[in-house]
Amino acid sequence: MAAPDDAKLDLIARLQQLPMRHRWLRWAVLAASLAFSAASTYYFSLQVRQEARSRFGTVALGVANDVQSRIRAYGDVLFALRGLFDSSNEVTRDEFHQFAQALSLGERYPGATNISFAPRVPHAKKLEFERAVRADKSPLVKGLPEFAIKPPGERPEYVVLTYIEPMGKNVAAWGLDLNADPLRRSVVDRARDSGQIASSSGITLLRDGNASVSSTLLRLALYRGGSVPGSVEERQRLYRGLVGSTLRISEMIDATLSKEMLSRAQLQIYEIGNAAGEGAAGGTLLFDSAASGAPAEFSRYAVTHRLAVADREWRLRIVPRKDPVDLLDQAGIAGILAALLAISALLFWLMTSVAVSESRGAELAQRNREAALLREKLQEQAMRDRLTGLYNRHYVQEWFGLELRRAQRHGRPVAAIMLDIDHFKRFNDSFGHEAGDLVLRELAGALGRSTRGSDVASRYGGEEFLVLLPECPFDAALRRAEQMRKEVAKLELRYDDRPLGPVTVSLGVAVFPDHATESEELLRHADEALYLAKQAGRNRVVAYSADPQKAGARQGA
Repeated sequence: MAAPDDAKLDLIARLQQLPMRHRWLRWAVLAASLAFSAASTYYFSLQVRQEARSRFGTVALGVANDVQSRIRAYGDVLFALRGLFDSSNEVTRDEFHQFAQALSLGERYPGATNISFAPRVPHAKKLEFERAVRADKSPLVKGLPEFAIKPPGERPEYVVLTYIEPMGKNVAAWGLDLNADPLRRSVVDRARDSGQIASSSGITLLRDGNASVSSTLLRLALYRGGSVPGSVEERQRLYRGLVGSTLRISEMIDATLSKEMLSRAQLQIYEIGNAAGEGAAGGTLLFDSAASGAPAEFSRYAVTHRLAVADREWRLRIVPRKDPVDLLDQAGIAGILAALLAISALLFWLMTSVAVSESRGAELAQRNREAALLREKLQEQAMRDRLTGLYNRHYVQEWFGLELRRAQRHGRPVAAIMLDIDHFKRFNDSFGHEAGDLVLRELAGALGRSTRGSDVASRYGGEEFLVLLPECPFDAALRRAEQMRKEVAKLELRYDDRPLGPVTVSLGVAVFPDHATESEELLRHADEALYLAKQAGRNRVVAYSADPQKAGARQGA
């Protein structure tokens, strides 16, 4: 063993003499180290911004889903109204009023200014229809202006707003013929011919006068006989009127998204045409949550989602109003740059010192290198599992304790995925322990392909593995676990020229703070979910729940 050691010492001695022989070398090394510092800092900055973009993308997706859910709720109201008219030959004004009261429109459907019923009135029956409405003795119309179809004029057919709830400020629309205005007529025709909800946005209501308040019309056709006819011709023949609702977009957004969310992100809504994508590429701006707009430098994080609003389509553009990169990450970038620059300066100083005092520098460099190698070797042995190369249980438990405290301070989720190789004993018994070791190593590789740079994968014991995912909410953790399960299932392993057969894993998922507030409790819950996955037949993902039946309902195979 003496000869290799002597060769190393000789190489070190010759390297130490280079600064003396080549005066330019230290400057070249300084330039290279500065270039490396800049490149490393730029790379790390890119990674941090990519993670910030991913986090903001999750926030933007939540915004789009919330708006979509709210719009669907308004649509459900129209289908309920159509059911009311389909179930009765005649719905009186009082019955319509009672139905609207039961909906609690203002409380449960904020942004909806009214619901309405507009019957189809042929020109020949216009006067008869007006007399019938005026003869209505309901107390709901007491004190209202005399009913008349408006605007005045002769038209072949009228679709007249007759029932409106609440009446109040909406009285200006009472008697309005929806066929008189081309924009409103377009919605009427599309609703009649499709049998589905039709919409049009950017409308100014009569009640709003000249105010710049953008509203959306939703209309759903009614047909004689109750059901929706199968052909357009039959729908036009049996069409008897419409039920509808009007939405104020700004009020809907205020009720859907919190002030805190709107302070973090700018939301712009455009109508871009029909659901088939026809219409202007940019679209018509319907709503902008921030008059001043988001800072231009954050536009690179902008996220766009398209939503179906009846037979039209909205484009949601969500832009952060604050830098998505955390202050901690920004400080980290600055710290890395400072550290690398310090290292570059230190390296330059060391080379200069070596050039001045070769012998002393050589001895110091040798001790430093030996100490660094020893520390690296000891640290690596303390952190890694020798077979798989993954982190070991001792290291991951220490790391998890620190990470969970950080998550508690910043209010961020941390997911724990516990997985176990199904029927692992079969590999050892049928092919030998070396085959079992091969399965463990290949599984570790599959986990490495399925995890992010910020995730920590470890061999937790035997054939059991643990993956910790910082800043990963519950739904994302389930998807990541399913990705891991599929990645493992792709393995086709052979040992001693014999196929080992399918390799599958069972996975249990638990998330802080949804399921636990302490590290030991979270790992225990993930292990309990893993146990349920094995009980349910293995090769599946099960999320932890205090109710085992609910946990089973979320499993994926």
